[in-house]
Amino acid sequence: MIRQLEVDGVPALLAPVGGTTHAGLVFRVGLADEPLARRGITHLVEHLVMYGLNDGFDDAESHRNSKVGIEHTYFHVQGSAERIAAFVTGICAALRRLPTERIDAEREILRAEAADRVGDPLPRWRHGARDFGMPSYPEWGLGGLGADHLNEWVARYFTRENAVLWVAGPAIPEGLRLDLPEGERQPAPAPSSALAVTPAWFAGSGTAVAWDTVVRREARAAVFANVLERQLHRDLCLRGEIAGTVRTEYQPRAGRTARITAYADPLPERAGAALGGMIDALAAMRAGRIEPQDVATVVELTCAGLRQAERRGGRLPGQAFNVLAGLSVRGLDDAVTEASAVTVAEVAEVAASAYESGLLMTPAGTSADWGGYPTVALRGPAAVSGRTVRARGNRNLRLVHGDEGISLVEGETTTTVRYDACAALLAWPDGGRRLVGDDAATVRLEPALFRGGAALVDEIDARVPARARISEAIEADITDA
Repeated sequence: MIRQLEVDGVPALLAPVGGTTHAGLVFRVGLADEPLARRGITHLVEHLVMYGLNDGFDDAESHRNSKVGIEHTYFHVQGSAERIAAFVTGICAALRRLPTERIDAEREILRAEAADRVGDPLPRWRHGARDFGMPSYPEWGLGGLGADHLNEWVARYFTRENAVLWVAGPAIPEGLRLDLPEGERQPAPAPSSALAVTPAWFAGSGTAVAWDTVVRREARAAVFANVLERQLHRDLCLRGEIAGTVRTEYQPRAGRTARITAYADPLPERAGAALGGMIDALAAMRAGRIEPQDVATVVELTCAGLRQAERRGGRLPGQAFNVLAGLSVRGLDDAVTEASAVTVAEVAEVAASAYESGLLMTPAGTSADWGGYPTVALRGPAAVSGRTVRARGNRNLRLVHGDEGISLVEGETTTTVRYDACAALLAWPDGGRRLVGDDAATVRLEPALFRGGAALVDEIDARVPARARISEAIEADITDA
C-alpha cells in the first residue's frame, strides 16, 4: 500500500517492497515545456546534475539513471539506503550549484548521443513546433545555452514545489535531504494542434508505418492499445509475414488525456502491404470487429501486471506523476477494479474515438487516400501583405515580406511564418535563414537565390525576437523516418 508523506517540504510516496530498495525524484518539467530555440535545455541540466554522482554504483546491487520525458524529468536509484540517500541528496546539491564549467563537455556528449537518435515525426505534424511537438525536433538550442539560461530554468522548474520523491522500501532512507529552492508548481502545457482535420495522413521518408491518436486517459484506452497490438501482430507478423515487428504504446498525460501510438516495421518490399494491414486493422476495430478473447486476455494481463507492479514498487512513478498533476494517489484495488470491468463494447467505443483523431504516417511514395484518409492539412496563417522579392531564374518562386511576417510562394503553394508566432530563426554565417513557425511551417531563404536577398536577411533579423534566434550552423535536420 502506498503511503503519502512529506520530506523537507516535498511530497513523498512510500511503499514496502521485497528485494532491493529503489527510489526516484521526479520534477514536472520535460520536452513539452521547452521553446524550440531552447530545445535541449532540460537534457543539459539533467546531464550536469548527474555528473559526479557515479560513486558507489559499480556493483550488481546498485544502479542509477535519469531521463527527460515529455512532461517529466526523473532521477532513479537502486541500492542500499546509504547510497540512495547520498544520490538523492547529491541531486539536490547539484541543482543548487550546477557544475557550469562542464557545459561545453556535456553539450558535446549530447550531440554525440543525438547522432544515433531516430526522431518521431508524428508529434510535429500533430502539434507543430511547440509543446508536445518538441520530440520531433533536434536539440537546436544547445549551442546558445549559457550558465544564466540553465540557472533560470532550474529556478523555475527544479524546485521543492515542483517535485515528488518516491521510495520503494521499508522507510525513507536516513540522511536523505531534499534541499531544493522554493518555487511554484508548474502545470503541464496544454497540447496544441496544428491539424485542420483528423483523421489524416502524411508520407514519411522511410518504409515504416506509424499511427498515433489522442484519447481520454482511462483503463479501457490502455486495453484498446494492447488489443490493437495483438491484432496487428496477428495480421502483419503471423498471417501475412508482412512486418518483422509491430508495437503499440499507451502514454498517459497530465491533462487527463493519453497518446496511443502504433508502429509496424515492414519486411523488405512489403511496405505497401504493411500500410494496408494497418489501415484495415484500424477500420475493423472502429467498426467494432474486436476479438472478445483478445480483450479478456489483455484485461487479465493488465490486472496481473498491476498486482506485480504493486509488489515491486512499479506503480510509484505513475502515482508521483499524478501528484504533480494535482490528482490523487490511486490505490491498487481501484486500478484493478477499473481494468477488470473493461468490456468489448467499451474497447470498441475507444477504437471509434481513436480512429477519428488518428494521424497516419505512410511509407515514402505511398498514399492513404484509398483508405478514406484525407491528406494532412495544417492550420497555417494566410499570406502576409508586403513587398515581393522574386527568385533568380524561377518565375514560380517568390517571397512576400511585410511587417507581420514572411510568405514563401511556390506556384500554387503558400507557406507563411508570422513574426509573432516564430518558434525559431536558424541563422548561418553565409546569410542563410530558416524561419520555423509555431505550427511547424518553414520558410527558407538563401539570399543568393533572390534579388535583394541580402537586404531581406537584414530585415528579417531585425524583426524576429532575439529569444527565437539560433545563431550557429545546424547539421541535424528533421526527418520523417
